[in-house]
Amino acid sequence: MRGVHVPRIAGDGHVSLVSITEPDPKQFRPLIKQWSTPIARYGDAAEMLRNEKLDAVMIGSPHALHFEQARLALEKNLHVMVEKPLTISSRDSAHLLRLVKRKNRMLLVSYQRHFSAPYVYGRELIRRGTLGELRGVVSYISQDWSEAEGWRLDPKMSGGGMFMDTGSHLVAATLWMTGLEPIDVHARMDLAGMKADINAVVNVRFKSGALGTLNTFGNAAFHDECIAIHGSRGVLTFHQHGWQIRQVLLNNKPLKVPARVKDTTPDAAFFRWIRNGGRGYELPHFALQVARVSEAAVESAGKGRTVRVAKTAGA
Repeated sequence: MRGVHVPRIAGDGHVSLVSITEPDPKQFRPLIKQWSTPIARYGDAAEMLRNEKLDAVMIGSPHALHFEQARLALEKNLHVMVEKPLTISSRDSAHLLRLVKRKNRMLLVSYQRHFSAPYVYGRELIRRGTLGELRGVVSYISQDWSEAEGWRLDPKMSGGGMFMDTGSHLVAATLWMTGLEPIDVHARMDLAGMKADINAVVNVRFKSGALGTLNTFGNAAFHDECIAIHGSRGVLTFHQHGWQIRQVLLNNKPLKVPARVKDTTPDAAFFRWIRNGGRGYELPHFALQVARVSEAAVESAGKGRTVRVAKTAGA
């Protein structure tokens, strides 16, 4: 939060950071030095929401806490931006989507790729039919988790390992761009000596008949990432390395993104939608699909067989 979201709040120039929930005073002190006006600290989110008059909250807590914190904020009629994943449970994700509609608030999941111009334009092309009928997707992401520690490797707090964490970006971007609906998965997962999955190979069958793979490798040398979307009329490929977009190809030629499609950030979009009354905002239905796929992948890996993706009612 201090390294990414707080600088974006400050950069906006018209957003006040008035309070935070942080149980560890040692984590709070650097923020005091970083921010120019007083900030109230609470050890508990519910206490903060009872005592502060807010317009919105931004949640960057361990994954297992997302649901309850987001639910409390929405019940207080606040807009919510939450770090990925939305929740670690499809039931909880569906509950939040229903609550958002009932409260007429905005809920945003902070996936950076969804606000990157090439991905936004790629989604537009797919919706326009440029690739034709989607036949398959091949997606992977690698990272070095050898020094990972803390709550990310505690399944009770994280909900899982690499697939639930870094892999969530990959799964969300793939499903968000394509609009494909998963119906079953067959997964293999390897803990690689850790307490949570480090490597995962997840085969997915989609409702349209398309097939795909969503793979995470957490004991690799460094970050590398690819999403290849294959259709009856073309192929769109995104390649990242070292957390930077290196190449985006449409039918093996560099994708030309129109000037009208701009790079932005989840934070900037969140503030803009609050100010304009939600013009251009979309409910994050894809986040429910991410939770469904993640649950099914863990179950499949444990049972060693194909598992149907849950049909938990959503918004």
